[in-house]
Amino acid sequence: MPVVLVLLPLLLMLLVPLAANMEVRDVRLSVVDGDRSTMSVRLIERISQSGYFVFSSYEDSYEAAMDQLSRGNADIILEIPHGMEEKTGNGETVEIFIAANAVNNTKGAMGGGYLSSIITDFSADLAGGPDQAAAPLSVVPQYRYNPHLDYKLFMVPALMIVVIVLVGGFFPTMSIVSEKENGTIEQINVSPVRKRDFILSKVVFYGILGIFAFTLAILIAHFVYGLASHGGLLEIFTSAMIFLVFMGGFGLIISNYSDTMLQAVFLMLFFVLIFMLMSGIFTPVSSMETWSQYVTYILPTRYFVNILRAVCLKGSHFADMTFDFVMLSVFAVVINVLAVVTYRKQN
Repeated sequence: MPVVLVLLPLLLMLLVPLAANMEVRDVRLSVVDGDRSTMSVRLIERISQSGYFVFSSYEDSYEAAMDQLSRGNADIILEIPHGMEEKTGNGETVEIFIAANAVNNTKGAMGGGYLSSIITDFSADLAGGPDQAAAPLSVVPQYRYNPHLDYKLFMVPALMIVVIVLVGGFFPTMSIVSEKENGTIEQINVSPVRKRDFILSKVVFYGILGIFAFTLAILIAHFVYGLASHGGLLEIFTSAMIFLVFMGGFGLIISNYSDTMLQAVFLMLFFVLIFMLMSGIFTPVSSMETWSQYVTYILPTRYFVNILRAVCLKGSHFADMTFDFVMLSVFAVVINVLAVVTYRKQN
């Protein structure tokens, strides 16, 4: 308890401002330069100098760039049309096309806004003044997967994940601790039940409760907020079950090392805050400090967030999220093995 008492405020005050940063940086930009002129090079250099974007790829066609966007390798597509320099020289207005991935509507809107602002400033420089009527370039934005930037489409899946984290984590944590406080754990300790079977029974039971709560959250999301999944329910529930197995094992590890209910709740709350704040549930991972982005790779919540949002908003399937499913499964297996090993059963 003294350790948690010190670490909790320290991490909240030192880590949260860095992890929950709403400023968007390092936006991955895929460029389709159909003009390949001096002007297009100058525009790309202006974007590069802003410090907000990193160039993930240069594609020959919009379809190839869209493939990068759908795979998650790019956040925004910038398409420069053929003949831009020639048309602006003739006094014509040229449309610059921007397609932003709005699965994370905050990142999509802010990243697209940054890019539009840079292009507008560049256009004003070409026109020799701030007069928008004379600007040779106009921006045509498009927000993929969330065209109206509806915040509910971003927030509701996040709350569904929070439900699983809380139900799947706190219930198993309090289970063994309550048995310790009531003294009923001694009956298990002297019984011939193996540690593996005991832990498995806890994980399965609370996993079923978690699936019930998750199903209820999905029904509310659909009938109350109108969230219609573009992907299959099989992918959604498979990822939820794997994540619940992880949370169940993790909660049991905490209960193995806790002697009182209060101690277990504080320990679980400590880790739950980290899971929620550093996994991209509420703020994009790319807006965090570089070192904290690497930390997120050891958080299984990150992979569950990726899967749920990709299925609900993009209609992704198992083949599109193989890495996330594999990593989530590895975490689930490892944490439950540790739960069995750390449970101290008296024979």
